[in-house]
Amino acid sequence: MRHFYPAIIVSVVALLIGVAFGYITQPSVAGALLGAESVIILALMETAESMDNAIVDARILKTMTEKWQKRYLTFGMPVAVLGMRFLFPAVIVSAIAAITPWEAITLAFKEPHHYAEIMTSAKNNISAFGGTFLLMIALSYFIDEDKEEHWLTWVEAKAARLGGVSGFSAGVTLLALLVTSFAVADLRQRCDLLLWGGIGIVSYVLIKEVLSWLIGDAQSTNTAMRGGFLTFCYLEFIDGSFSFDSVISAFAITNDPVIIAAGLGVGAMVVRCMTLAMLRSDTLAEFSYVEHGAFYTILILAILMLVSIFHDIPEWLTGSIGLVLIGGSFVASVWKNKQNAHSP
Repeated sequence: MRHFYPAIIVSVVALLIGVAFGYITQPSVAGALLGAESVIILALMETAESMDNAIVDARILKTMTEKWQKRYLTFGMPVAVLGMRFLFPAVIVSAIAAITPWEAITLAFKEPHHYAEIMTSAKNNISAFGGTFLLMIALSYFIDEDKEEHWLTWVEAKAARLGGVSGFSAGVTLLALLVTSFAVADLRQRCDLLLWGGIGIVSYVLIKEVLSWLIGDAQSTNTAMRGGFLTFCYLEFIDGSFSFDSVISAFAITNDPVIIAAGLGVGAMVVRCMTLAMLRSDTLAEFSYVEHGAFYTILILAILMLVSIFHDIPEWLTGSIGLVLIGGSFVASVWKNKQNAHSP
């Protein structure tokens, strides 16, 4: 329970922010309650859609020192809330509307409806970037010749053997991007999708290669520190990729950027607390298939993000799939542990 104290504190602060900004927008008790309600809905949405994120983060955090693990919770929180859930949408609006980021932030407060329209118009490009980046994460996990433990053996064992083929994950992701882009009729939009999706692939490859080089050669304190810093950045990048859908969907609940950041920020803190709780209790080692369930969820989430470019995907579907897969992998882990306990 103590691992979740920061999340409880952030939740209380976020609710107060929701009440305050709800009252500012609509000076009444109803306005204040509506602001608080929006924070609660956004927090639940972010938490439900990010359970797989917590599991993936715990896997990566195991490679970091305790100091960097603490920094992930403390310094990482402002980056997650202010960076990915407040400034990132402003940067997107700035790029699309050809205005400065400060003008975009001003627009968010003065003309929130116009700001929301611009932000949601970028949905397809953001989905292309997030979809390819997450697809690379999922495929790189399954297509790995060093991977020994499998949950769904008939799928994972065959996929692992493909790990010996250089660049296979990138090739599959690029093929998925090409298929997605050519499903769109508009030529300009097709080019935009290829550009943003390509950036997603390149970003993953560059980050992973730099991390592998630094961590693999951690012979000095400086190198280890840089490796810790870059792994921290990689975690924030993953967090951002998982939050793309939530950030866009949030505008269907409220146009207030502060309430959006507060609500999604609660979800981000809950995910971080879950991550550290799993790390301290060594949950991934005890329930070995849960990790597999998380990566299957990421795989399907990535595919759904790409499909959403040309076909509407209901929000409840992504969250439900994650719960089913992670829940199923947990049950399978418990069953495996019971079998091992009874085996001679």
